Amino acid sequence: MPPMRLARCLLACALLPLSAQAPCPPSALQGPPAQHLLNTFETWLGYLERWVGPEIPDWVVHSTVVTYAARRPLFDDGGRPVPGPDGQQACGQIAQSARIFFPPVWRAPAGRRLPLVVYTHATSLQKQAVASAYGGHEWLMGAAAAAYYGFAVAMPDQPGMGLDAEHYHPFCHAQSLAYATIDGLPAMEQVFQKDAFLQDAHYAWDGRLFLMGYSEGAYTALATVKELETHRDAYAAKGIGPVTGAACMAGPFDLSGLTRADMINPLRRYAHCFYLPFVLRGYHEVYGAAVDPEEALAPVLLEEREDGNILRWIDGTRSGLSVDELVGRRLGVPDTQVVFRDMLNPAWLARELDDPSYETSTTHRLLVENDLHRGWAPTSPILFAQSPVDQDLPYQNTVATMGYLSAEIVKAGGDPRQLLTSVPLGDCRDGVTHLEGALLAIPLAFKWIYDGMPMD
Repeated sequence: MPPMRLARCLLACALLPLSAQAPCPPSALQGPPAQHLLNTFETWLGYLERWVGPEIPDWVVHSTVVTYAARRPLFDDGGRPVPGPDGQQACGQIAQSARIFFPPVWRAPAGRRLPLVVYTHATSLQKQAVASAYGGHEWLMGAAAAAYYGFAVAMPDQPGMGLDAEHYHPFCHAQSLAYATIDGLPAMEQVFQKDAFLQDAHYAWDGRLFLMGYSEGAYTALATVKELETHRDAYAAKGIGPVTGAACMAGPFDLSGLTRADMINPLRRYAHCFYLPFVLRGYHEVYGAAVDPEEALAPVLLEEREDGNILRWIDGTRSGLSVDELVGRRLGVPDTQVVFRDMLNPAWLARELDDPSYETSTTHRLLVENDLHRGWAPTSPILFAQSPVDQDLPYQNTVATMGYLSAEIVKAGGDPRQLLTSVPLGDCRDGVTHLEGALLAIPLAFKWIYDGMPMD
């Protein structure tokens, strides 16, 4: 059997059982995933993404790519917003892309009105590891959810990736990520009027909008909810929003407090050390000289050698795992044992992140501006989920965010028990890692959405 046909058959075998009509959709995986399962999962998804791509037939799942223009907020080299002629912050424009998956006609009755689930992908260094290009692994989960649950699942590429490869990804910059998601909503909704497959099936959008994501995808989802909630009237005038619900799982919501404390902990080792240079380079893209990675990173990582240097390693052509290995080799330790402090220039660290200078530093101000865990009160339901022993992001990030947002909801006269849900992914004995947590959290999020809005 030719490889392409075999790959299509494998994908169909994977999705069709998930797509069968069932009175009770499957819940998240139970217990900690075994390492051999993860290895098999990675191998299988890698094969599918390499060989299937645009060959997915409509009878398995229908997909289409949409493109749109999104705002790119502009800042000066001091990290301050550039004023526009209208007195608001000036913005440039970037070309964005997203892939949307729809259920096959035999799965959802003709004429069905579908909810729109916007699923923002997790951290990826590689610019083409995005759903629009069938890169990375997460697109398969979006495809499976569309086929099984009967959702329209939109997977926008993060800014600086996919169609926007000319820019660097603004890693964990709340405003950039929220704009790139929100500005695509009209284009995603208009697909229902433009796509021939959807017209033939008489599918329509039912007006419900859900957001979800894991890791940086969770940060993006919550940043989007915050932006829509805090500027509700302005977006409503444009026909955008409100959010029906959001699943924000294992994200770094508290950057200035818990995430910063974890970063400067001299005993804290990270399984994936590429996050640190990625955020520094991303903030440099946004804030210019206010965050200079050549000043912030350790000289040993910036040295140009036969294997390059840190800035070349994170240029968007390598995977995060390969960068982890290069960093570990340069520092002379296993890549899973790298301490973030060792990756930083001691002089910059003392001035920008360490006490007592931190409270008045530029970095402190910028991190506070990108915190998502306080200063606003959600009005739509939010699901949080994370492993208590997540080795990449402190679990306290989720706990603290729940606490702060609960207090804001009470202050606004609401009941946090009606709006906020937190689900631990295993317990301390299970040892669920950040990566394994994604395999638990993403199915859990889709089921949470489904349970809140049973379909026919």
